[in-house]
Amino acid sequence: MGTLIGGLLFAAVMLWVALERVVARFQNTERGVASVRRDLADRRRAGDGQVEVTVWRAHPLSDHMIKELAKREGFRFTGEVSRYGSLMLRFVRTAKKAG
Repeated sequence: MGTLIGGLLFAAVMLWVALERVVARFQNTERGVASVRRDLADRRRAGDGQVEVTVWRAHPLSDHMIKELAKREGFRFTGEVSRYGSLMLRFVRTAKKAG
């Protein structure tokens, strides 16, 4: 019985992870921009005032588009990091929004 419950729980988690990636893959540009803005709004603090944006969640935006959007929001790109198998871009707040 425990094996059955464990197997079902494992399958449910795997399905959840897969569906999250598939939904992000087919989202429109506005949802990608909203995802970047949500990450920049302090959703994932990396320490030292840095914020991380998960690249696959921002699909269909490219790395360059994410960097440009962050720059417009008042952030400066500081580097890339891989965490849990996902590429993340790190930013630090520099000033108020440009423009």
